[in-house]
Amino acid sequence: MRDESVFAMTARRLCREKGLTLKEIASQAGYSESYVSKVFHGHRDRRQAVVNRLDEVLGAHGELVRIASEQRLGGDHVRPMQLPPPASDFTGRQGYLRQLDDAVAAHNEDGTAVTVLIEGGFWAGKTELAIQWASQVQERYPGGCLFVDLHGLAAGKPAEPGAVLDGFLRALGAPGAELTGTVEERAARYRSRLSSRPSIVILDNAADYKQVRPLLPGAGSVLIVTSREHQGALLTHTGAVQINLPPLPVDDAMTLLRCRVGEARVNADLRAAEKIVRCAGRLPMAIRIAAEYTKHGGHTLDHVAGQLATMPERLALFTSSDPAVNIRAVLDVSYLALPSQAARVFRLLGTSPTAVISPESTAALGEINVAEAGRALDVLHRAHLVELVENGRMRMNHLLRAYAHERAGADEPPRELDKARHRLLHWYAATTHAASNALAPDWAGAGLAPDSVEDVVPLSFGRKDYDAALTWFEIEAGAILWVARSVAVGDLGWKLPAMLLPYFYITKNWRAWLNAATDGRAAALRVNSRAGHARSMLSLGWVRHEVGHTEDAILLLQAGLRQQGELGTDDRDGLLEAWTAFALASAHASLRQADDARELYARAEQLFSEGGLDFGVAVSKAMLACEQQQFGEDERAAETAYDALELAERSGINSAISLAHHQLGLLLLQQGSYRPALTHLDKALELRRTSRERWAEADTLTVRAEVLSKLGHDRNAREAYREAAEILETLHDPRAFDIQAQIASLNAVLNAPDTPAA
Repeated sequence: MRDESVFAMTARRLCREKGLTLKEIASQAGYSESYVSKVFHGHRDRRQAVVNRLDEVLGAHGELVRIASEQRLGGDHVRPMQLPPPASDFTGRQGYLRQLDDAVAAHNEDGTAVTVLIEGGFWAGKTELAIQWASQVQERYPGGCLFVDLHGLAAGKPAEPGAVLDGFLRALGAPGAELTGTVEERAARYRSRLSSRPSIVILDNAADYKQVRPLLPGAGSVLIVTSREHQGALLTHTGAVQINLPPLPVDDAMTLLRCRVGEARVNADLRAAEKIVRCAGRLPMAIRIAAEYTKHGGHTLDHVAGQLATMPERLALFTSSDPAVNIRAVLDVSYLALPSQAARVFRLLGTSPTAVISPESTAALGEINVAEAGRALDVLHRAHLVELVENGRMRMNHLLRAYAHERAGADEPPRELDKARHRLLHWYAATTHAASNALAPDWAGAGLAPDSVEDVVPLSFGRKDYDAALTWFEIEAGAILWVARSVAVGDLGWKLPAMLLPYFYITKNWRAWLNAATDGRAAALRVNSRAGHARSMLSLGWVRHEVGHTEDAILLLQAGLRQQGELGTDDRDGLLEAWTAFALASAHASLRQADDARELYARAEQLFSEGGLDFGVAVSKAMLACEQQQFGEDERAAETAYDALELAERSGINSAISLAHHQLGLLLLQQGSYRPALTHLDKALELRRTSRERWAEADTLTVRAEVLSKLGHDRNAREAYREAAEILETLHDPRAFDIQAQIASLNAVLNAPDTPAA
């Protein structure tokens, strides 16, 4: 990037007005194009004779002569260099440095002022980024660099713009006479001095636009403003380029820790190092403080990671007599500036068992309406006390949560904290219950219903809200499990994981499912709930079957069925028994134990029928049909399959309809009716794609490929196999390897000589 001084910008403007290229100007002036370019941009001395000739060719009427005279070295020219030294371990942020370069380059094209606003939370490295960029480009600015901390968010009063102006004028060599008059008059003198020698001006930690306005330098110079609060007025009035600086990415944060404590120590205990980085919020300053504590305190990384894992000790590590590195002193300023309702919401969020924040859950936590919760979160977001993540959700980093938790303990009565926690738990329970039933009707029936929801307004999901419920689970499933783990007494510790089973069955997130089932079982045992243990055995057995431990799964599911039979009348749930029988039948079927599978599918069908759940009857019949086929009962199997399809369509549940079509297609394939099979498989595929049942989609694609191959459409079969393999690879399902073998076989056939086209 070249030095875009006032002389250069004026010369470029005159060139445009004359409609002349640089080559044409040089030719008329009698100099080389390269030499004229260097004179324009200050890379060659602007000798009087040269400037006079260029002024004449461009018809500048003395304007270039005057500017060159003002900029010529000598006289009272002062070039202040107030930039603090850049950090020696500055890490990452290359994209943001390029963003600063691009912003300056774009404004240089039209000669307008350049203002960049860097916003972000505490200790994110806003000042560091500004200093790093300025240190790389300061030689391009003949006026040097001006820097000031405006103390916008700091103990004491913010800096007065008039006092800052006086300091800047002195740095620029202004005589005492220029330090008199109103702020507006001094601001005009300040801009006049910078007009002939563009500078970099950094206003660190700004309070608001009123404080910044007199310090705007004008065209030619670059102004960088940093702030921990959103500066909407500054953006509106200046058209500033806005940079929202987040915490460091994990890799860059680890690099910074390595730089501070040494590569060998980090590599020797990667898990502890990653925990330190995570608990330090991936904030550069926090990582440096933790690293210095590790090195000079003689502590291991594991010791420091353990200290950061608990909220009180987490803050203690970042407490210092130096206000700049004392987390409480830094955050007190932001917290005490909040409106009362936003401050209360902030405190309560620190007590939430989950870091995921939505307006709806916040409304339950604070006992306010959703609109009020949204406004409070907006205030916190503009103060950079929460960060925006995907899908409109927000979150707090670990350090902010620890501070908010501490504030809640100090500023909220214990009774109010208990009530807030109760409301949040029951909001999640009621919403999860509704969403689960939207995915699988009546799955979360009376046995999983939360005890009381009178004091919360949960999200509502009806039977037609499948997509909305699935999306909600995709966003909130992790939060639901964190909420469940926070339950010390009562049944929600096992009920919440149990309600997630339909979501896990659809998405095949086996790791999360296994963790949820294990957590649920432990919670049920902890509160001595036999009904909860039976529910958890269903979930644990089902997922064990899904991941290939089918013999273990059968034992778990059989134990679950026995426990359900031993429950009293009040606790017994016929639909739970039906689903357990269904899962157990599926496990036996996968081991080709057809007798057991057929008997259990029939039992599940009967229990679903007694419970009035057509959806359950339909899926049981659909699976039973294929087992009947295994016994050579072709007509009976077909009748059962068509009954299943009719019931599924009557229920209106896409997942049941798609399963019925899929099983009917599989049945017809086994019976050699390939064309009808393809018709049903195509319908199943369409529905499964609509329902986002990725694993089921791959299953249908695999059967469809087999049918296409039977019909002699090998190219189409190969394409179906490829689609199935791609899905299974993303789900980390080992069946992808078997399908790749099928693709290889088809490739061999298709590449053989004289193979007819499909």
